[in-house]
Amino acid sequence: MRRSRGVFNTDQVNRDRMICPAGELMRAEERHQRACLGRGTGPGMPSNIQHDMHRLFGWTCPLGMYLDGSMVRVLGAIDEPDSEAEKDDLRSRGQDYWDAFHDEHTEPVREDLRKRLGAVDLSQARFIRLEAAAAHRLGLAAELYPELFTPSRNHVDKDGLVDYRELSKRMKQIQPGVFHDSTRNLLLFAHRFFRRSLSHRNSLNTHFLRAFDSVALDGKELQVRLKLDPDLVGYPESAKHIIELEHWRGPLFNDDISSIPSGVAEHKANERTRFYEGVDRTQVWWKSPEVRQLEDDSIATYRTFEVEELIENPSGGLSEHQFGCRYAHAEYSKEKEAVTHFDGAIRSYLGDVYLDRIEASIDRAGKHAEYTKLFRFDGELMIRAWKRLLGDFFRGNPLIPEYLGALPSTNEMLEAPLEAEAPHIELAALISLTQGSIAGPVNLAVDHYQQIGDQVLPYLEIGRGDVAQYLRSRFDPKGIILASFGDKVLNVPRIVFAETDSLRTSFESEIAALGGALSRDIADDHFEQLSISFAWENDGIVTALSIAGEAKNVVRLLNQLGQTIDPTRPPSEWIEALSARIKDISCPSSTGVSWSGVDQGLLLIMRDEWVRVEMDIPTTLGDTLGLTSEPGET
Repeated sequence: MRRSRGVFNTDQVNRDRMICPAGELMRAEERHQRACLGRGTGPGMPSNIQHDMHRLFGWTCPLGMYLDGSMVRVLGAIDEPDSEAEKDDLRSRGQDYWDAFHDEHTEPVREDLRKRLGAVDLSQARFIRLEAAAAHRLGLAAELYPELFTPSRNHVDKDGLVDYRELSKRMKQIQPGVFHDSTRNLLLFAHRFFRRSLSHRNSLNTHFLRAFDSVALDGKELQVRLKLDPDLVGYPESAKHIIELEHWRGPLFNDDISSIPSGVAEHKANERTRFYEGVDRTQVWWKSPEVRQLEDDSIATYRTFEVEELIENPSGGLSEHQFGCRYAHAEYSKEKEAVTHFDGAIRSYLGDVYLDRIEASIDRAGKHAEYTKLFRFDGELMIRAWKRLLGDFFRGNPLIPEYLGALPSTNEMLEAPLEAEAPHIELAALISLTQGSIAGPVNLAVDHYQQIGDQVLPYLEIGRGDVAQYLRSRFDPKGIILASFGDKVLNVPRIVFAETDSLRTSFESEIAALGGALSRDIADDHFEQLSISFAWENDGIVTALSIAGEAKNVVRLLNQLGQTIDPTRPPSEWIEALSARIKDISCPSSTGVSWSGVDQGLLLIMRDEWVRVEMDIPTTLGDTLGLTSEPGET
């Protein structure tokens, strides 16, 4: 497996002007760990390219919450398979994860949803979790609401698009593209072709659907139509917003459409866009101006616009080897200086036909695709609104804003190299959760290893001075090597607490004693940098708290820890208080994350390559290794 690590989220305002408090970020991790524990699986979830559930490429593993003087960061790792066996295992784990996800999120509401659906046949239905728990069966929604799907009905046009104003009168939109029918207490959804890969596995294009609704409400004279999903009916009480933290901005553009030359422009995607967005190229065609005679015998000049996105991969929501390409068409009136007609659709090509299409220019391609119209505007649509809708409909395709004149974007994903140089830490903490149990009394965990000869042996770093005396007197290392380094750096072994009724008392007693010993050692100039870690169990979940930084800062925080956190409560209830303490003690940091030890749930202070170390090696172990030095010698 190849591993890349990074910051997945923070408690700061993001580009979508959204903020996720540290307590909520931590609570999400707690729920995830509990869910995985209940399933009997390890933590983590499938990782997909650009939120597309048909493009699995790795497994995401949580690493913990990193707190410093600037913010709280969510750290994680993505493991990507190298061999075919690893790829097969990833696909199997991914399928198991999503099967369990849909089952767990729909099972509590299935019976009630069946009752609301009445006498319709659900023998072929499956229950899935999208924006809400939903029942899926071919034609299910169309059967329940023929007046919103049948082209011959009053409010449905020949392409199966429903009048949006009538839909809005009858149903309340509770989130972009999700409509609540209060009469039956059911949800309807925008068509699945508004989803990535045209598939129910993915979320709706909320960027476009939000802009669509806004323009429809503002443009009272516009006739607006939308295609609904004929196969999906949802359960309103389960509705939740899906957050995809992908920054997407609308395009800049020269509004003088009259000055745009006629002909075809093709924008070819770079390697990154082809891989992440699955877009090969985008073709734009402005036809030559044409003069039309209107109903009042006046003359008007129009320009016709067509754009089609040509993609790299088959669309997962269609049958095998079909390519669903987004397409838009518009007409611009020179006299009204507005777009008077605008629609969007999917052109679906079979494999062999698509090979011919992708090599042809849009003006010479002909009509060899299955065409599904998704929305339509008629009336005067201002250029600014049209640009926003066009850019958002082609969400994820940077070639559209590139054509419309947007500035280049630097929206690169950053990775942390596994051997990155560790930054100086003023004060930081790491909270990580794992499944497991801790047995026995308070003890020290062995997290460090040293190579002696051809053997790699565990050791406990106890330092010197008062803290070394305290650790020797308090814990029984039972034959483990004890080490002391001569560089004024101390990484105290992790202190672990079993789940008992006296957990909080034991925790507070331990940190008070350690804080006192460390304070005296710092005053005697034994240490300048320090890390210390704790772990405790709550009902099958082990919480690990690691603190590192300048020794005086670590001890200052340690002395406040008993009043800041409660180990008997989940971290989501005290992470914000801990973050506030860290910010009070240290300055905002611009050095980023120190990754040393993070994979083990630890923050460690890195040492220089060469440093003097004294090791207290038990006699029996020394004999085994063939060592003749006395205990305590280097």
